[in-house]
Amino acid sequence: MPTAALITRRFNVDELAVRRLCNSHPAFLSLCEDYATACCALERWRNDEAKAADYRSVIEELEREISSFLTGSAPIDGPSSAYSTNGPKRSH
Repeated sequence: MPTAALITRRFNVDELAVRRLCNSHPAFLSLCEDYATACCALERWRNDEAKAADYRSVIEELEREISSFLTGSAPIDGPSSAYSTNGPKRSH
């Protein structure tokens, strides 16, 4: 599923508004891409409870960040704090 459509469906927002935010705010685009990646990873690892739990945690954090951005309470720049290209951050 395309990233904007995934965000639109999850947050019940206008897809055009999501696309505009993605085009005008690289940090928001990064959050959305990370969210889509994490959702795909969760689907892939759904039978591995430990990995699935990690990705559910990442998804929850990204959803909070995306929601803050959509409501205007998030900073406009800066990378996602919950996910990197190396997979989910883990706290030990």
